[in-house]
Amino acid sequence: MKICIARLDKMGDMILTLPVIKSIKINNPNFTIHVMCSRENSKVLKNIEYIDKITEINSNNIYQKLFSLRKNVYDIYINLSPTKISYLLCFFSKSAKKANMVFLSRYKKKLFSKSLIILLSKFFCNYTHVVNRFQILKDNKEIHQTKMIFELINKCNIKNSQDVTIDIDLPRKKLNFLENKFKIVTIHLNSKWINKHYDEKKFFELLHLIKKKDYYCFLTTDNSSRNHFIQIYKEFENINNDNFESILNLENQITILDKLKFEHWVKIIYSSDFIITPECGCSHISAACNVPVSIIYDSGNLPHAIHKEYCPWKSKHNKLIFGENNLNNKLIDLLN
Repeated sequence: MKICIARLDKMGDMILTLPVIKSIKINNPNFTIHVMCSRENSKVLKNIEYIDKITEINSNNIYQKLFSLRKNVYDIYINLSPTKISYLLCFFSKSAKKANMVFLSRYKKKLFSKSLIILLSKFFCNYTHVVNRFQILKDNKEIHQTKMIFELINKCNIKNSQDVTIDIDLPRKKLNFLENKFKIVTIHLNSKWINKHYDEKKFFELLHLIKKKDYYCFLTTDNSSRNHFIQIYKEFENINNDNFESILNLENQITILDKLKFEHWVKIIYSSDFIITPECGCSHISAACNVPVSIIYDSGNLPHAIHKEYCPWKSKHNKLIFGENNLNNKLIDLLN
């Protein structure tokens, strides 16, 4: 059987999908599995042996890929992304069977929420799994993204098992920092750190507590970091991809690793003893690297619900919330 799984959204979403893809391949070794991905989440698919082909979709090649998709007839096409492009590819593919995932709002009950998408899905697809997140959360039932995908796979009558872990291409060995005499804490400088409960001053206080513990600390960044951590960038040494190898000869206890390419970023996370990050893709990369991670959730965005739906799959992690008392001290206590 030849199947295609479409996941055209963020890196974390793809990582939460990988256990399902892996499970399908393990339980159906003769299946050919193709994955449609976005430019952002394609990074995590490199050298994954249980995926036979990867097709990247971006705004410049949508129609080209649609025509190509219609020529490549799959036994089943499974759409997992709530995007217009992803629905378009699913509905107009020439696959023998099609399956579609539809997520309703988690914030409030809407009588006609995504009614058009559901109607089109019922018309074009053989299997539709509508996830009423508001009702599921109200009833305090299981809603983890990976579990919901497994439910759709079960509807498709594809053999699987849920006792699988995340599996991505990892470095062959960990980096040897200062002959490993010191523990390494990596903190991801996502913009979510700066909010009504937390600011750059409090972040400096966290770094001060880490220094007192004699940990070495890496601050990894993304495209949003420099605009939100102005004083941090002025205070600490900045290493980028051009001089990445210099991290093996650390002189400063705290170092910024700025806009690392994906392979370098994974090397840092994989070689760390602990990760601290707001809720974002970094938490799922940490889980894939099997490194303990403390994840801080936005208090204004249903933190307990977001945790239930998007927490790392089958991995060690701690849940904290911006605005809770003594957050910095709790983060330090979890490093022990």
